[in-house]
Amino acid sequence: MALITNNKEKVRHKKVLLFSCGLDCLCTNQIFKPDILLHINYGGKYGNQERKSLKRLIKIGTIDKNKVIEINIGTWLGNKERDDLIIPSRNIYFVTLAADLGETIWLASVKGDRSFDKDNKFYNHMQRLLNHTWDEQHWTKKRVFNISSPVKKYTKTQLIKLFLKKGGKVEWLLASYSCYKGDDKPCGLCKPCIRKAIALENCGISIPKKYFQNNPKENKEILKLKKKIMKGKYRGDEDKDICKFMGWKYK
Repeated sequence: MALITNNKEKVRHKKVLLFSCGLDCLCTNQIFKPDILLHINYGGKYGNQERKSLKRLIKIGTIDKNKVIEINIGTWLGNKERDDLIIPSRNIYFVTLAADLGETIWLASVKGDRSFDKDNKFYNHMQRLLNHTWDEQHWTKKRVFNISSPVKKYTKTQLIKLFLKKGGKVEWLLASYSCYKGDDKPCGLCKPCIRKAIALENCGISIPKKYFQNNPKENKEILKLKKKIMKGKYRGDEDKDICKFMGWKYK
């Protein structure tokens, strides 16, 4: 064991996208072309379906398998999942793992995302933390990080439009997976399913009749939030997209 190492950590010069196989990261990959797609298996409820989706996306040519890196961190984090499938501070762990692979770290969060570990304040805090811990010292050369979501200014609907302009295919969008229920066929009623249906339909994309188990427009929670959504007080700019999908008048 060396008391002072001559083998200092080096700058990676890589762009890393946290890749869950959902709609947003699929679009981000097509538009911004990261060097690495980091897929983290953390033991969540729908993790098995995400891995199936990853294989499917590789098979149909949506993503380059040579860019994919999978990390299995066991079930400890997955066991922290709440009843709403939120894992508090999950992205702290994910960004820290991604830092080993590259200095530019992208999370595919969009307008309408409400969790604080997906906002610009979080990205700035994590960036400062990593720049401190990876500043030049006895075991590492100086590494300077840039953590952000390059698609944060878009709603899901806007993101899909840009994805299609950049050569993305509808079949790729339909092959993505982000259902909270974790079945082979998306449930159609959880938050990710509803937001996906809204974005697809608003972009003029025909959703196959048997794609969802249930009709997203029949979600009772959305109906309860109708007044709030119509006033733009639920997901901000994304509320316009929800109203268009549901046939409601916005403001």
